[in-house]
Amino acid sequence: MIPSYIMLGCGEIGCLLLKRDSRFTVVSVEGDVLQEKGYNAVMGNPTETKVLQEMGIEKAEVVVIVEEGLEAVNTVRKLNEKAFIIVCDTHSQVKEEGKRKEKRKEKGKRKEKRKEKGKGRGRYAVADAVIPSNTAVVEECLSQIQKYEELKRKQNLEELFHQKKKMAIILHDNPDPDCISSALSLQLIAEKMGVASDLFYGGQIGYSENKALTELLNVELISLQGELDSSGYDLIAFVDHSPWDYTSIARDVHPDIVIDHHVQPEYEGEFVDVREDVGATSTILIEYLQLFEVVIDSKLATALFYGLLVDTHDFRRGISPQDIKALDILKDKMDVELLSQVERAGISRRLSRSHEETDFFNVLGEAVKKMEIRENVLFSFVGKVAFRDAVSQSADFLLKMEPVDLVVVYGVINDSVYISVRSWDETLHVGKLLREAFHGLGKAGGHPLIGGATIPLKNLPEDFKEAVVKRIVTVLDHSCS
Repeated sequence: MIPSYIMLGCGEIGCLLLKRDSRFTVVSVEGDVLQEKGYNAVMGNPTETKVLQEMGIEKAEVVVIVEEGLEAVNTVRKLNEKAFIIVCDTHSQVKEEGKRKEKRKEKGKRKEKRKEKGKGRGRYAVADAVIPSNTAVVEECLSQIQKYEELKRKQNLEELFHQKKKMAIILHDNPDPDCISSALSLQLIAEKMGVASDLFYGGQIGYSENKALTELLNVELISLQGELDSSGYDLIAFVDHSPWDYTSIARDVHPDIVIDHHVQPEYEGEFVDVREDVGATSTILIEYLQLFEVVIDSKLATALFYGLLVDTHDFRRGISPQDIKALDILKDKMDVELLSQVERAGISRRLSRSHEETDFFNVLGEAVKKMEIRENVLFSFVGKVAFRDAVSQSADFLLKMEPVDLVVVYGVINDSVYISVRSWDETLHVGKLLREAFHGLGKAGGHPLIGGATIPLKNLPEDFKEAVVKRIVTVLDHSCS
């Protein structure tokens, strides 16, 4: 497989960069040493054309050049006109402070006069970015890569929207605040690009707060009980879920756009942006809103904030630097009173004991009575359930109540078993555990600390309760061995 991210040379700067971004394959005369340290590396002279060609440099997307690879910059550009080339010139040190100041002044004057790309970079003129050693090299390099990736994603999405008229945005079944706010954001981006869109979902809008959010935002969500008729749409987008997982309305649809933050199988779509390292899909959409210069008004900011809040369990689970950046963007835009209305609506509806909330209290009581702990894993079968959110809420409650590594609450909804899993231990990775345990039987997935599965009863043996437990325990035993 030809690597998309290649580092030529290494040294101290290269090693520091590898610790922050593991996507790189290194070409270095010390490749064997780097391999022993666990890095993807090949041994070779990074300035030799033959070595570069053998690495597939012609198809590389990002090339970082450091240390012994510095002489290769012109060769790389000749072999690959499209690659984003970053040169970390660790040898151009200016030791005296007076000289540094003078050089900065001169550089500022040259920048005013020279607008063309590459001028003022001397032998590195063909590079897209040159990072001198008197800066925070690794941070600047990562920043340059991030900017490049953001602009590339924007360009790809713009090309996809070009000359299109209408898009269907598919939310996952029983959409949550992160899914709803992310879908609304994509709708606004499409609108700016001249593309109309409709939002579709299957299942129910559960949780009182979710209903309050859609009502207060005046979001038009179209509920479907059967398959989506996609014939009237130029584009299909899946938001906050992977193709064919967690959607009952688009099982035979091949989406053009997938934007998500869950673990999912490989999917070759026109535009796929899946980032498992962020806490919410809202974070990804906030980036796109900024890139497309879509105004984030107070209502949208509140919805996105709430999506982040819920998916990260009040910012206590799986939050990343990108999530922090997103929160910084939202903090002065969101409407605190609107957020309070959403949360108060949830409380008031609970007090009024709607059918859903009554079901939650019944299911929670059953979960507490039926819980069984096996090797620090709590299992509880709650019988027949009217609303799946009651199962998820019960799993949340039991995780806080019992000192265990994993909580599994499951019940029967219509003709399927719905399983909700929660954990404090990220090393278990709940989403991957469920995918492996129920592969080929139904829909399963999630995040490191939270996940769910919906398995048709027809795919399980008659004693399905024990089968569910056995499958999860088997995967856990295998992962620990």
